[in-house]
Amino acid sequence: MPCPRPGHAGSRVRFDGTYGTHEHRRQRYRCFPGNGDRPHVFTDVLPREESWSHSCEVCERPVARREGPQAARHYQFVARGIAGALQSVGAGSSYMRAARVARERARRERTDPDTGQPRPSAHGQLIADWVEVFAPVVFEAHRPTVWPATGTVVLDHLPFRVRAVNAQGAPIPGGVVAFDVFCAMGYDRGRAKLWRLEAFPDASTANWVAFFGRLGGTPERVVCDAHAGMLAGLDRAWPETELYLCEWHLQHALTRLLKNQSQRGFATEVAPLLPRVERAFDGASFWRPFVADCRGAGIPALDGWLDDNDLLIQWQFQRRGLSTNRPADRPLSTGGLEQKTRPIRDALHPRRYALKNRERTNRMLMLMQLHANGEDSEVVYRKAIRDWLLANAGRPRAPRRAVTDLLGHPSLR
Repeated sequence: MPCPRPGHAGSRVRFDGTYGTHEHRRQRYRCFPGNGDRPHVFTDVLPREESWSHSCEVCERPVARREGPQAARHYQFVARGIAGALQSVGAGSSYMRAARVARERARRERTDPDTGQPRPSAHGQLIADWVEVFAPVVFEAHRPTVWPATGTVVLDHLPFRVRAVNAQGAPIPGGVVAFDVFCAMGYDRGRAKLWRLEAFPDASTANWVAFFGRLGGTPERVVCDAHAGMLAGLDRAWPETELYLCEWHLQHALTRLLKNQSQRGFATEVAPLLPRVERAFDGASFWRPFVADCRGAGIPALDGWLDDNDLLIQWQFQRRGLSTNRPADRPLSTGGLEQKTRPIRDALHPRRYALKNRERTNRMLMLMQLHANGEDSEVVYRKAIRDWLLANAGRPRAPRRAVTDLLGHPSLR
């Protein structure tokens, strides 16, 4: 172990006992400088906690007690434990569960000061702090800087609703949208991957423009639904980009309209049309006769919908080409993105009332993006954490809980 002080290179170094509690002892060293300076005690930049076994579970070789896992200075938990917790959060684990597992694995469970009995903690603040400090560290190597220059960018958003009441105190049916998570999927060498996730207080045009401006470049093609704020944001941010509306959403909107009109006195006219909707979107040869029959049904609401969408759908049929030679990076719907974001939606939904800090939520979304793309690895995470700590004298650059909101003014909802 070389002495870290300038001018002490090549000095004689000996072990000088340990510090810390049982099973968590860390090695100290004493330097005897060759230049005549007084001997002094020091520790490694990333102190190693004592090993609990006589062999490494990864490399399968014997190790000494002092050759255990590395930890940040003044951190009770080793880098390996932090990496494992970040991986579990990305996979959808709650902060409370991840904290409980991290404490058990590290043998850092709290104890009663009087009886010495274990006192399990159900608090997730430990993991929240780790996500704040270390999520950007493990995400940095995979952080995209530009939008894909070729292929398609698929866009969608996940609205999270909460219970609410109106001015008279009556419950609002379905609640209100508390916040949205904007999602973008791109293609890397033909492979679909989440390109960006970001939480916003609402899905306004200004927020969509900000979302598009986070990365450089302009995609050549976008597939999305007909959300008004998103379409207005696309028109402002990427006016030259080819826009393709999701065919599933168009089909779903038409089906919903027909069912609604069936309940409003047009059941006889709708009955022969409804079973043909899905087939009508197979191509122009099926769409044109279907539209002609729709026009002949004499349903005003249906005629209005076709006035808005018929020419668009025919144009999209011309643009999409044959299915036999369509590249994987030119999808016709947002289905691929929805498959990737469904686990994220399911993981956030039970916690939607607790997520109020926007920046912390976005850092958690970094971990979920890595997991969705298959880029989360405890081994890679802990190496990134150790390298980052070594570059900063063994300490995080920013203190914990630096990303906070003013009391009573949450940044997300």
